Amino acid sequence: MPFIKAIRLGDFPGQAECLEYMLGALAPDMPAETLSDLKEAVYLREDTASTYLEDGLAVPHGRISGLGAEYVVAGISSGGVDWPTEDCRANLVILVAVDRSRVAAYLSILQKIIKWRKSLGGSAAEISPEEMARGLELALN
Repeated sequence: MPFIKAIRLGDFPGQAECLEYMLGALAPDMPAETLSDLKEAVYLREDTASTYLEDGLAVPHGRISGLGAEYVVAGISSGGVDWPTEDCRANLVILVAVDRSRVAAYLSILQKIIKWRKSLGGSAAEISPEEMARGLELALN
């Protein structure tokens, strides 16, 4: 099972500030060099194409070498974050980190996150971080 952390997101002017906050939430749980590699991978992926999916869900992610476990940081924003523009406002931002060699694990996590998001219906922005963590724990098992 992946490491899961759920947080409340503030009002960010854009996705870069949101990503910095979410990556910072991993700092106590991940070595600094690994976190730096993840940050680079996440930004490279976002520069390639937006990770906004649908229904207010963005799933930024990075695949890096030497990651012993999968990490999921889930953030809730009641006002939404432009991802990357106001046409795509994310209320749920779920940062995923996986080892570069575990493509199947990444695809499985992504599929389960999308299915879990659909199960929430329109009430996603109103759930608490604790409810989000419990829901993701159940969904990702």
